[in-house]
Amino acid sequence: MAGDHSETGEADRHDGQVSATSDGDALPLTGHELVETFPRAALTEHTTVRGLAPREARTVPVDEVLRPALAAEYPYDPFVHQARALDALERGENVCVATSTSSGKTDVYALQIARDVLDARAAGESSTAYVVYPTKALARDQQRELAALYDRLGLDIEVAVYDGDTETGEPRRRIRETADVIISNFMGVNTYLHDHDRWSRFFGACDLVVVDESHTHTGVQGMHVAWIIRRLKRVLDYYGSDPSFVCTSATVGNPREHSEALLGEPVTVVDEDGSPRGRRDLVLWNPPPTDRRESDEGAGTGEADTGEDGGTFERQPASVEAPRLLSHLTAHDVRTLMFVPSRKLAELSVGRAREHRREHPRVYGGRGPSSLEPYHAGQGKRKRHATERSLKSGALDGVAATSALELGINVGEIDATLLMGYPGQRQSFWQRVGRAGRDAADALSVLVADYATLDQYVVDNPEYLLETDVEDAVVDTANDRVFAQHLLCAADEVAVDGTDAGPVGFADRNRLERAVEMWRRAGRLTGHLETGVSYTGPPRPQTDVNLYATDDEQYQVRVTEGTPEAQAPDLEPLSQARAFRDYHEGAVRVHDDRQYEVVEIEHGGQQPSVRLQPVDVDYYTRTRSEVTVLDATSEATREVNGFTFHFGTGTVLVHHAEYDRVRISDNERLGVGIPTELPPLTMETQLCWVAVPEPVERSLVERYADYRVPDLPEASQSPHLGYVGGLHAAEHGMIGAAPLELMLDPGDLGGLSTLVLDGHLAPSERAGASADGASDDATDGRLVDGTGGPGERADGPGSVEAVRTALERRQREGDLERSASGWFVYDGVEGGLGFSRAVYEEFEALALRTRERIAACTCGRPEGCPACVMDENCGNDNQPLHREAAVDVLDHLLGDADGPAPTEEGGSERRPPLFYS
Repeated sequence: MAGDHSETGEADRHDGQVSATSDGDALPLTGHELVETFPRAALTEHTTVRGLAPREARTVPVDEVLRPALAAEYPYDPFVHQARALDALERGENVCVATSTSSGKTDVYALQIARDVLDARAAGESSTAYVVYPTKALARDQQRELAALYDRLGLDIEVAVYDGDTETGEPRRRIRETADVIISNFMGVNTYLHDHDRWSRFFGACDLVVVDESHTHTGVQGMHVAWIIRRLKRVLDYYGSDPSFVCTSATVGNPREHSEALLGEPVTVVDEDGSPRGRRDLVLWNPPPTDRRESDEGAGTGEADTGEDGGTFERQPASVEAPRLLSHLTAHDVRTLMFVPSRKLAELSVGRAREHRREHPRVYGGRGPSSLEPYHAGQGKRKRHATERSLKSGALDGVAATSALELGINVGEIDATLLMGYPGQRQSFWQRVGRAGRDAADALSVLVADYATLDQYVVDNPEYLLETDVEDAVVDTANDRVFAQHLLCAADEVAVDGTDAGPVGFADRNRLERAVEMWRRAGRLTGHLETGVSYTGPPRPQTDVNLYATDDEQYQVRVTEGTPEAQAPDLEPLSQARAFRDYHEGAVRVHDDRQYEVVEIEHGGQQPSVRLQPVDVDYYTRTRSEVTVLDATSEATREVNGFTFHFGTGTVLVHHAEYDRVRISDNERLGVGIPTELPPLTMETQLCWVAVPEPVERSLVERYADYRVPDLPEASQSPHLGYVGGLHAAEHGMIGAAPLELMLDPGDLGGLSTLVLDGHLAPSERAGASADGASDDATDGRLVDGTGGPGERADGPGSVEAVRTALERRQREGDLERSASGWFVYDGVEGGLGFSRAVYEEFEALALRTRERIAACTCGRPEGCPACVMDENCGNDNQPLHREAAVDVLDHLLGDADGPAPTEEGGSERRPPLFYS
């Protein structure tokens, strides 16, 4: 296959360093045999089988890499990437090792820790290492692996886990005072920095900090981790330590950029993989259509599709199809690990797999029942550990697991991995499939696609998975809210002074001075950078840091009085944006396979909260949201084929005004437009947008002038609806396709398509704005309607309807005659995440992916379907959408449009101020 991106990710075993052979352990069932033997006719048209060739190991003699004391005991010749990483660490460099699953990444830092300890002890000193994993389960698994390696090397190196599960009191004190290696997570690191004086022995001797699975730190959590690392470096410096850093990562598209953003220091990247790989059969399995009457009602339904004869059919949901494959594989003695998207499906899948075996006695009659178990974080530790041991020992034939088994836990020899739906990124895809076929053994991997945008793109474009480049991980430290939070923590830990300013400090001087002044006026900081700034606010500001949100207004989750403790959900505090969207009164949420209704939401006061009540109802709720963009200001711009791309900042006005009740069994709406009684929210964030050239707009308005939106009153129909439906579909498609290029969830982004782009821009950005940027629409340059509309921040955020009213007035007055059309993509959290900037930089690549998916979709509907342009979070109920117009817009953007756009002014129809989120 192209490149070394076929398997990525986890922390690695130490007994897997063997040479690959072309005839490694033969699989009980190949990919083609799976297709041929599965009990269903006419299946081959819905499957693709790719064989990925094995790869020989490339090693370096151990005595050329390690000093004699270690080389004599280390039982392998290191792979070339291990040797290069250890050489860089020997030179005192920071290193990012970005190689595949089971490639020995853990041995890199394990051996560097051993070298540091031996050198220190020879000088009569001590050396410690701080190793940070993303999960508690992985931390304990790797503690066992590291301890076993040091025993094998004959080294007395104490490895201990220190996190929220570590017993308080004497056990914690002993670890701080005696352990050579302490393993934790960033939630813990954030908290423990407050008491760094207790860690003085450990921090004063720290020679290495390890960020394992560093690719998982992206988006909101990634920016928090970046600041926690900067705070940790300040404390280590306070105790005289200057450690090297090691990041171990799945293969990502930008390992250097991502690692340097996390660490704030230069990094040497080692990504040439020298580890072996056996042959792998990769099967992309698109469930075939089934008659609606045959669908599994207990599993929910697949998305409806349109056949060539105009009738409708349903694709079997992956949640039904994948368990059948689990049953079939384990019946053929293929030890299988199946990844599922939820805890509930982990439990249900085991039952469905057993049911499939019973339903086909002629196919499986001679085979005994398989030993299958679910695995997820909702189970008790004892149950999970028992399943891990049984899987590792070979006592289990198959496991249905959530992502809890994706990262690093040693699960032994697995023949096949089975994915229920595409996990969202190639990085995660290869990490999961890489759990099978460890070392040089052959493996089988099967992706069972859902009827969704990313899944259908992948099965229609198998080469996408095999491309050498994978998604970029995004960390952006420009979010001022997050920076300000961590500045308080830093000042609480060690006084902030002038040494913290500058390119290698905590932040640049101007930013630091502005933030210090803000907090000094708020009474949270005292002093000046020249003499030192100290924290004077409430105790332990570290407890206010939520690694999964950017704002400091957190809603606690509580249950109604009398709810049994066992039914109380274990939920982190909610950001205000998520509380408004998902936890308004009347919302029904599912957690740990239980339903909860939100019966109360309390705003303001010392502790905002939402109160839940366990329920058992036959519906779920879907929130409707109205969105608009205000005062977008361009900070960067570029032009492609006449289209102008912008990146900047602006205000997004979001109103979660209504919600629907939707029946679980058939998605029938039981209640529509139920008011939430919530006010709108404003969010200052990062965004990018594209302006469509006027000739292209005129051409496409003319082409689709006859388009009508069903059920829309004739008075509301417009010759522009087909074109703006194309913009709307392109915006939806681009957000849906963003995970094809970036490590994000589509929910991290929002969008707005509009015929009146100027109406959403800051006055200085609008066409025809006066030289001084003054605006006739508001005294402060913001868009208002004269009746308490948006922009009048002192009086409230206004409403989307107020924006529409103001735009209609400006349109009547002729102020919007020259406004361009286009669409916005914005970061869905306060202050931004850096994703919009990445979208701006990758706009053409994303546009190409979007165009391919929309054009290739077989739904045959002008308005599209969930596999191409429909989005369940659309604030306008997916209207209007026009697939063909979207393809035309994207073709013009990519320079692939057939025929020139008209040059003469077209039509006298006044453009209405339409915009759709």
